[in-house]
Amino acid sequence: MNLFSSYAIASHQVTNPFKSSVFYDSISTTRINIISNMIGFNKGSLPFNYLDVPIFKGKPKKAHLLPIADKTKANISAWKASLLSIAGRMMLVKSVIQSMLIHSISIYSWPKQLLNEIKVWIRNFIWSGDISKRKLVTVSCVTS
Repeated sequence: MNLFSSYAIASHQVTNPFKSSVFYDSISTTRINIISNMIGFNKGSLPFNYLDVPIFKGKPKKAHLLPIADKTKANISAWKASLLSIAGRMMLVKSVIQSMLIHSISIYSWPKQLLNEIKVWIRNFIWSGDISKRKLVTVSCVTS
Protein backbone atom coordinates (compact mmCIF):
# COMPACT_ATOMS: atom_id res chain seq x y z
CA MET A 1 0.00 0.00 0.00
CA ASN A 2 2.98 2.30 0.58
CA LEU A 3 3.89 1.92 -3.08
CA PHE A 4 0.39 2.99 -4.20
CA SER A 5 0.43 5.91 -1.75
CA SER A 6 3.85 7.06 -2.99
CA TYR A 7 2.67 6.81 -6.57
CA ALA A 8 -0.46 8.84 -5.79
CA ILE A 9 1.58 11.58 -4.11
CA ALA A 10 4.14 11.74 -6.94
CA SER A 11 1.73 11.58 -9.88
CA HIS A 12 -1.44 13.07 -8.37
CA GLN A 13 -3.27 9.95 -9.58
CA VAL A 14 -5.14 7.76 -7.13
CA THR A 15 -5.66 4.06 -7.78
CA ASN A 16 -9.33 3.05 -7.77
CA PRO A 17 -9.62 -0.42 -6.14
CA PHE A 18 -13.06 -0.99 -7.68
CA LYS A 19 -11.62 -0.64 -11.19
CA SER A 20 -8.35 -2.46 -10.47
CA SER A 21 -7.56 -6.15 -10.49
CA VAL A 22 -4.59 -8.21 -9.45
CA PHE A 23 -3.43 -11.00 -11.79
CA TYR A 24 -1.28 -13.85 -10.63
CA ASP A 25 0.47 -17.00 -11.74
CA SER A 26 2.08 -19.75 -9.69
CA ILE A 27 0.92 -18.35 -6.34
CA SER A 28 -1.21 -20.26 -3.88
CA THR A 29 -4.85 -19.22 -3.58
CA THR A 30 -4.37 -18.43 0.11
CA ARG A 31 -1.56 -16.00 -0.66
CA ILE A 32 -3.47 -14.31 -3.51
CA ASN A 33 -6.54 -13.93 -1.24
CA ILE A 34 -4.37 -12.24 1.41
CA ILE A 35 -2.81 -9.91 -1.17
CA SER A 36 -6.12 -8.95 -2.82
CA ASN A 37 -7.75 -8.33 0.58
CA MET A 38 -4.80 -6.18 1.73
CA ILE A 39 -4.82 -3.90 -1.30
CA GLY A 40 -8.56 -4.11 -1.94
CA PHE A 41 -8.28 -5.18 -5.59
CA ASN A 42 -10.40 -7.81 -7.31
CA LYS A 43 -8.82 -11.06 -8.43
CA GLY A 44 -8.46 -11.17 -12.20
CA SER A 45 -8.00 -14.17 -14.45
CA LEU A 46 -6.44 -14.70 -17.85
CA PRO A 47 -7.33 -14.17 -20.64
CA PHE A 48 -8.80 -10.66 -20.54
CA ASN A 49 -8.94 -7.65 -22.86
CA TYR A 50 -7.10 -4.41 -22.23
CA LEU A 51 -7.57 -1.55 -24.73
CA ASP A 52 -9.27 -4.04 -27.08
CA VAL A 53 -6.20 -6.29 -27.12
CA PRO A 54 -6.38 -9.75 -25.55
CA ILE A 55 -3.90 -10.39 -22.73
CA PHE A 56 -3.06 -14.06 -22.34
CA LYS A 57 -0.25 -16.37 -21.36
CA GLY A 58 1.90 -17.96 -24.02
CA LYS A 59 2.35 -17.60 -27.75
CA PRO A 60 -0.47 -15.88 -29.67
CA LYS A 61 -2.77 -18.32 -31.40
CA LYS A 62 -5.49 -17.72 -33.94
CA ALA A 63 -8.17 -18.28 -31.27
CA HIS A 64 -6.76 -15.43 -29.15
CA LEU A 65 -6.81 -12.88 -31.97
CA LEU A 66 -9.93 -14.06 -33.80
CA PRO A 67 -12.27 -11.60 -32.00
CA ILE A 68 -10.23 -8.68 -33.39
CA ALA A 69 -10.31 -10.20 -36.88
CA ASP A 70 -14.07 -10.80 -36.59
CA LYS A 71 -14.61 -7.17 -35.52
CA THR A 72 -12.58 -6.06 -38.54
CA LYS A 73 -14.62 -8.29 -40.84
CA ALA A 74 -17.88 -6.97 -39.38
CA ASN A 75 -16.78 -3.37 -39.94
CA ILE A 76 -15.81 -4.00 -43.55
CA SER A 77 -19.03 -5.93 -44.23
CA ALA A 78 -21.20 -3.15 -42.83
CA TRP A 79 -19.88 -0.46 -45.16
CA LYS A 80 -21.88 0.45 -48.26
CA ALA A 81 -19.19 0.02 -50.89
CA SER A 82 -21.55 0.77 -53.76
CA LEU A 83 -21.55 4.42 -52.67
CA LEU A 84 -17.76 4.69 -52.77
CA SER A 85 -15.19 4.72 -55.53
CA ILE A 86 -12.19 2.40 -55.36
CA ALA A 87 -10.12 5.33 -54.07
CA GLY A 88 -12.75 5.97 -51.38
CA ARG A 89 -12.71 2.32 -50.33
CA MET A 90 -8.92 2.40 -50.21
CA MET A 91 -8.95 5.49 -48.01
CA LEU A 92 -11.57 3.94 -45.71
CA VAL A 93 -9.46 0.79 -45.29
CA LYS A 94 -6.29 2.79 -44.65
CA SER A 95 -7.83 5.16 -42.14
CA VAL A 96 -10.12 2.80 -40.22
CA ILE A 97 -9.11 -0.85 -40.62
CA GLN A 98 -5.37 -0.40 -40.55
CA SER A 99 -5.55 1.88 -37.52
CA MET A 100 -7.74 -0.70 -35.72
CA LEU A 101 -5.22 -3.45 -36.34
CA ILE A 102 -1.93 -1.57 -35.89
CA HIS A 103 -2.19 -1.48 -32.10
CA SER A 104 -2.61 -5.22 -31.64
CA ILE A 105 -0.18 -6.10 -34.44
CA SER A 106 2.48 -3.97 -32.74
CA ILE A 107 2.00 -5.99 -29.54
CA TYR A 108 1.78 -9.53 -30.93
CA SER A 109 3.20 -11.35 -33.88
CA TRP A 110 -0.02 -12.45 -35.56
CA PRO A 111 -0.36 -15.90 -37.14
CA LYS A 112 0.29 -15.66 -40.88
CA GLN A 113 -2.95 -17.52 -41.73
CA LEU A 114 -5.08 -14.91 -39.93
CA LEU A 115 -3.21 -12.01 -41.56
CA ASN A 116 -3.77 -13.59 -44.97
CA GLU A 117 -7.51 -13.90 -44.29
CA ILE A 118 -7.73 -10.22 -43.37
CA LYS A 119 -5.72 -9.31 -46.46
CA VAL A 120 -8.19 -11.21 -48.65
CA TRP A 121 -11.17 -9.43 -47.03
CA ILE A 122 -9.56 -6.05 -47.58
CA ARG A 123 -8.58 -6.82 -51.18
CA ASN A 124 -12.06 -8.13 -52.03
CA PHE A 125 -13.69 -5.08 -50.42
CA ILE A 126 -11.50 -2.64 -52.31
CA TRP A 127 -11.95 -4.27 -55.73
CA SER A 128 -15.48 -5.67 -55.61
CA GLY A 129 -17.11 -3.86 -52.68
CA ASP A 130 -17.94 -7.15 -50.93
CA ILE A 131 -15.54 -9.12 -48.73
CA SER A 132 -16.84 -12.46 -49.99
CA LYS A 133 -16.69 -11.67 -53.73
CA ARG A 134 -13.37 -11.96 -55.45
CA LYS A 135 -13.01 -9.81 -58.53
CA LEU A 136 -10.44 -10.58 -61.15
CA VAL A 137 -8.52 -7.40 -61.82
CA THR A 138 -6.85 -6.97 -65.15
CA VAL A 139 -4.26 -4.35 -65.84
CA SER A 140 -3.50 -3.23 -69.35
CA CYS A 141 0.06 -3.48 -70.47
CA VAL A 142 1.37 -0.90 -72.90
CA THR A 143 4.55 -1.72 -74.74
CA SER A 144 6.45 0.62 -76.94
